[in-house]
Amino acid sequence: MDNSERLITAFYYSVGGVILGLGLAIFSSLYLGSTVSSPKIIIFTVISCFVIGYLFPNMVGSIFKWVWRIFVN
Repeated sequence: MDNSERLITAFYYSVGGVILGLGLAIFSSLYLGSTVSSPKIIIFTVISCFVIGYLFPNMVGSIFKWVWRIFVN
């Protein structure tokens, strides 16, 4: 996988990170009462998904499945 393909993959996963970040922000505001603001949670999730998507492009799918199981169960 060359560099341009990795950047495209990382961009797709950062878009997915926005959705995941929104879900985490809503979950934390409703159930956890966290002192961390929602925009910080979303930005951290987007940056994390971008970095992981760039460094480990095949691993992000399993991370999303793992996080999904947290919300489902």
